[in-house]
Amino acid sequence: METTFKVPIRNLFCLLSYVNQMPELIESLNDVDEDLITYDFIAKQFLNEVNALNRRGLVKNYVVMTEATSRLGGRLMMNDSMPYIVARKPVVVCEKDEYSTNILLNQVMKSTLKAITGNRYVKEETRKRSFKYMELMPEADSSMLTKDIFSRLNFGRHNVHYKRMTHIARLLHELTLLSHKHGNWSLFSAEVDDKSLNQIYEKFLFHFYKIEQKEYLVSTDVLQWNLEGNQSYLPSMRTDVSLTHKNGLKKLVIDAKYYKNVFQEFHGKSSFHSHNMYQMFAYLQHQPKEMTVRGILIYPFNGEEVNETYRWDERMTMEVITVDLNASWREIYGKLLSIL
Repeated sequence: METTFKVPIRNLFCLLSYVNQMPELIESLNDVDEDLITYDFIAKQFLNEVNALNRRGLVKNYVVMTEATSRLGGRLMMNDSMPYIVARKPVVVCEKDEYSTNILLNQVMKSTLKAITGNRYVKEETRKRSFKYMELMPEADSSMLTKDIFSRLNFGRHNVHYKRMTHIARLLHELTLLSHKHGNWSLFSAEVDDKSLNQIYEKFLFHFYKIEQKEYLVSTDVLQWNLEGNQSYLPSMRTDVSLTHKNGLKKLVIDAKYYKNVFQEFHGKSSFHSHNMYQMFAYLQHQPKEMTVRGILIYPFNGEEVNETYRWDERMTMEVITVDLNASWREIYGKLLSIL
């Protein structure tokens, strides 16, 4: 059975901004009260970007158009035209290039506007404003947004001013997917299952430490077992986040674990989840002997704050901590940097 966590929209916005490698979106909202950052607020930021693009003029490009017509123009498509010719109809299929706003970037914009307009949980004034902008784009098609569509977007000198709009559109799309997955939608918070949140948090930690500090090199390590024998049957060892100090003498291995409870119960005794501890211990045992290593398991805060350190020897320690995703972003930011 899936476990869900209620996470404020403002903090999911911050996590996803790092996951999508655009922390500048958070920086642009530094002067805004965190409690005001709701889904509706983010939607309004998107509409502000749409307004700026409309004022500047929507980007156009040549788009291939195919149509059945009685007038020749462009390239004649013989195979597609044959049914009309056989039926003795005065129609042929032609293909031509039209200079149009119906390009992928504008389609993403219009599809996002359509999603906001149809979201009954967004404020009515926001929906009306979104509909008005959508009406200004009659040439552009709208379609179902997917992660694949966002991955196909490319930017150059002529369209780089679209980048911020598409970033916010992607965040709105991902926030909607996460919130609607469990049918529990709110402007202020989203219920996210532990599997989805774990994936988001792993990626967030990786990009957060890559962007916010310069002392450590950030990577994901695949470790080899120090055992002789048939290695094909051994499970892979892959760290979520590895931070190697630039002096080559220190290393941190971080694993994000999202369980409802940081403890397991066995015969009335509470203890940390054994398989997580064993896994981290194995990671640390397979690090270079000349390095000082720290293994850090991060769990969500659920009413009980944990900050425990266990020492194996002078070279190796293992830590278990909790992070409160309901706290303010500044608190989360500060706690994660304090780990280093």
